[in-house]
Amino acid sequence: MIVMPLSNDAHELLGLLAYIYLEHNRPEKAVVLLQALHTVGLSNPREQITLALSLLRAGKPDAALEVLDRLALEGIQDAPCHLVRSQALHALERNAEAQSSMRAYLRLRTQTPSDPPEHASSHLPQPNTTAPTLA
Repeated sequence: MIVMPLSNDAHELLGLLAYIYLEHNRPEKAVVLLQALHTVGLSNPREQITLALSLLRAGKPDAALEVLDRLALEGIQDAPCHLVRSQALHALERNAEAQSSMRAYLRLRTQTPSDPPEHASSHLPQPNTTAPTLA
């Protein structure tokens, strides 16, 4: 079997297609694409969080927690991780843990940009907080 390297454009296309599947209520299809990226070693933390969300929406909260636990072991525990973790724990009726994770999400979400990151995913793009100027 010959394995050809995946171009950056193909990687982006697979990620975009997974997002579209997720947005159009086809999480199981998003799972397949995102797991394929992970299997070949090309998924980034954001895609892994999207994989966890896709698994959760596909009715597999245990699998979603496994993905999030793997990210936590890599030092990635940002706000989106805690949000998806909270939802997965709630789906499993682990409400005390879900509340704790939601509090962590809210705390991280409200940090100012000057606050130091507590995790290795600080390379993820941050939302644009500057107002557009009219020229």
